[in-house]
Formats: sequence, C-alpha cells, structure tokens
Amino acid sequence: MLVARYGAIVPTLALAGAFAAKPRNDSTKGTLRTDTVLFALLLIANVIITGALTFFPGDALGPIVEHFEMLRGHLF
Repeated sequence: MLVARYGAIVPTLALAGAFAAKPRNDSTKGTLRTDTVLFALLLIANVIITGALTFFPGDALGPIVEHFEMLRGHLF
C-alpha cells in the first residue's frame, strides 16, 4: 500500500524538477501570456463550458425520461 501511495510521488517530483531546471523560452508572437484579461476570460469561458457540458446530458434527458415514465404509467 505504501508503494502504491508514495510510488507515484517520486516520478512526479522528478518530472517537476526536470521542468524547473529547463531554461525559460523567450516570448514570441504566438505566446499567450497568463497575466492578461484575455487569458482570464478564456479560462472562465473554459470552466463554464466544461461545467455546462458536464450537467447538460442529465438536464436534456430529464424531460424525455419523465415523458416515457408518464406514458408507461398510463399503459400498465
């Protein structure tokens, strides 16, 4: 159990150390900076869209299931 729990920590820390040791790249024309309003808006839109797509199937199928349950109640 200890190996399963703490075994994943060692490669994760090794990967983080490898990324931290890499030199920084210069900003180019295609770089999306993370300290701008555009980044914040894109992040918020992404969170809202992901959340909506998570709950949409249940919201969309709810009335359909209710309709079939109503029909089944009248038929049997």
